[in-house]
Amino acid sequence: MTDLKENRFGSTWKRFLEVLKVDYHCSLADVCRERHTTFGGMSSWMSRHGYSVKQAREDVVLDYYGGVEPSLQRASSPGFTQISPSMLPEEEFGLAGVTITFNSGSTVSIKRATPGGVIKMLRDYERKEGDLCIL
Repeated sequence: MTDLKENRFGSTWKRFLEVLKVDYHCSLADVCRERHTTFGGMSSWMSRHGYSVKQAREDVVLDYYGGVEPSLQRASSPGFTQISPSMLPEEEFGLAGVTITFNSGSTVSIKRATPGGVIKMLRDYERKEGDLCIL
């Protein structure tokens, strides 16, 4: 039973580190909920193994964000919509720095995504708005 708990906490920690690379402002509690792991149990496991959310964030800033902590993006207008990406391991990303401008004037900047994710987002947008885009 202990090995099962160790594996669950270890895989939850690994998932948190993966998500942090994509969404710096994610919380460990959200990843615990996603993985059906108790936050209290996870905290105890981290303490026993010497893991720290603060240290993980610092490491991700250095390794993936060029040493600059990403700012929390705020909505600039009432029409702004933020689309949360599904969390994928970094090696599954194929595109970076994509900007899409729709005929309506809306612009979408994508830090990292899979080609399939971009296509799905475009299809969802066109279905919702009926607006074609320029890549």
